[in-house]
Amino acid sequence: MAQLEAAGICIFCAEHRHEHPQPVEHVGEHWWVTQNAFPYAGTLAHYLIVAVPHVASFDELPDAAGAELWALKRMLKARLAPLATATVERSGDMRLNGGSVAHLHTHFVVLDPEPAATVRFRVSPRVPQ
Repeated sequence: MAQLEAAGICIFCAEHRHEHPQPVEHVGEHWWVTQNAFPYAGTLAHYLIVAVPHVASFDELPDAAGAELWALKRMLKARLAPLATATVERSGDMRLNGGSVAHLHTHFVVLDPEPAATVRFRVSPRVPQ
């Protein structure tokens, strides 16, 4: 992923989605959905809901994108029937929000009732010690 970024390639932009190792499961007007190629420890399932246009912040999208995002989260919940979920979205400057791809996306994870590890979302520029 770092090599692609260094080459100026965003794996979440439509013309480079083929670089993402997981198949695209849904494409909507504002978002597309795929499983995360690097799921977080402690999750039973880990999906990425990715903005169709290359944007870094949620406020660059129209209000209709917010409604579609909620609908996609409901779709995943209905499909997976989890006991619990968690979502995180890093918006803006990824040097400050802990993101690794400068393209707006939301993580949707299904939590394991008895995880081997605590699920951790990095949302800070500081690397954990």
